[in-house]
Amino acid sequence: MTAETLIAALRERGWRITAARLAVCRVVAELHAEHLTAPGIAASLAGEVDQSTVYRTLEALEESGILSHTHLGHGPAVYHLADEDRHQHLICEVCGEVTELDAAVVGEALQAITRATGFFPDASHFALSGRCRRCTG
Repeated sequence: MTAETLIAALRERGWRITAARLAVCRVVAELHAEHLTAPGIAASLAGEVDQSTVYRTLEALEESGILSHTHLGHGPAVYHLADEDRHQHLICEVCGEVTELDAAVVGEALQAITRATGFFPDASHFALSGRCRRCTG
């Protein structure tokens, strides 16, 4: 993913490309393999970009279908490239370790919920919390 791809997505949605939005896109392109947060992106830009601009830019990229977000516990939302392999986050309530699990594994449980209730859950926006192997032993 390049900053140019992100900028093109914003232009397609009619967004004006400012220096601040360009800076946000560069950070997202450079660090997309990490769990990106709006406060983390703003901090990496060292006051160069207002945090509200970071949030609006991430929101626009999400509306464009390029990014998706999830919530890892009580902290800020984390952003991923939408075309990444689908995965569920597992977060340890004791040590805070985050584990990524193939979405197909969780999908089986979600299908069971749908069969039993007729409800179609979407687990992509939250992490499952519990205790990791180290903290249960």
